Amino acid sequence: MSLDLDPLELLAVALTAARLALPNAFPLAMAAIAAPRRLWNGAGLALGLGILFGVIAAIAGHFLHLHGTALVVSSLGHLLGLSLAVVASVVIVIRSDGSWVTALIGILACAVIGLGEPSQALPALFGLSHSVIVVGAGIVIEAVVIVVVVGALVAAAGRVRALQIGIAAAGAVAAVMIGISVTLHLLRGRIELEAGGVPIVTQLVVIVVVLVIGTVGGAVLERFSGRRGDVEAGGGQA
Repeated sequence: MSLDLDPLELLAVALTAARLALPNAFPLAMAAIAAPRRLWNGAGLALGLGILFGVIAAIAGHFLHLHGTALVVSSLGHLLGLSLAVVASVVIVIRSDGSWVTALIGILACAVIGLGEPSQALPALFGLSHSVIVVGAGIVIEAVVIVVVVGALVAAAGRVRALQIGIAAAGAVAAVMIGISVTLHLLRGRIELEAGGVPIVTQLVVIVVVLVIGTVGGAVLERFSGRRGDVEAGGGQA
């Protein structure tokens, strides 16, 4: 562990941090849009505060030599947040307007995932560099990328209902894959089980494919629902 600043290590850590952030952005965006639209900012605030305290906790835990305990706690919290996000995905498909219950689920999921993710990323980043400055910068970069991508996805979903369904599908799949990786890493850390998670590249490819398929399916569903509503309205007038 050092305070050196190697530009090549910084670049490698930054790229890895960005790659780690992208899969996590989809369950978070899914959790945010499960709430009524007027409360989406509340989910964003919960995410921002969760990530802020998560970064502080991850760095403090490392300096206090509590990274093992922090990893276990963050893993359990992360799994809870991902489970809530999967519940949110079902809600998005069923109803587009949300309720106070879905808002609570989404806000809690954003807060818990945001709080746990920095500690999850720390071991991977320390595998690339032993510099506290470089790894700390990587944690901050991951947090910024998550916030930016989630904001973009939520803004786009606010304009297109079909995209909400696509994000719900992609977010659910992402949550399952991330959950598998977190569980296997947790088991490996606790009982020395040789297990690896789902590769990041595989996650991203699957997420993009499901996003496209889900969005197309959502558009077809919306079109079918609209035609059925027109037919029923015409029948009522007759």
